[in-house]
Amino acid sequence: MYFDLIATGDVDALSQHWHDEIIFEAPFSFTGKPSRTVGKQPVYDRLSTSYGLVSMAFSITEIYELVNPDRFLVEYDSNGRMLGSGELYRNSYITLVEMQDGLISRFREFYDSQRCAAVFGPLLGPDH
Repeated sequence: MYFDLIATGDVDALSQHWHDEIIFEAPFSFTGKPSRTVGKQPVYDRLSTSYGLVSMAFSITEIYELVNPDRFLVEYDSNGRMLGSGELYRNSYITLVEMQDGLISRFREFYDSQRCAAVFGPLLGPDH
């Protein structure tokens, strides 16, 4: 499953599930401004940076089907450790996933941005 791949940090494998025009959004990012990345290569570059900093496992708590069969919501938790410092990183998420032609065309992730900022902020800077 896709969330198992996220836990591996294998962005090459993840990208095989993305539509060429994928939209990756974090409306409440730790920078304090909405974050939106469009296109397979820009999303690849963005995730390669952050996934290279942490080892995580994900637990899906609920999947919600929506009226549109090409959309669903996923509620999940992460439990991880920063690779450099060994610091724990845990968060909770709700993500809207949209599919097109059997591939992920939109991944809109909501999470506790304060937890994220405390751990990733010093490593990624204000523009990530």
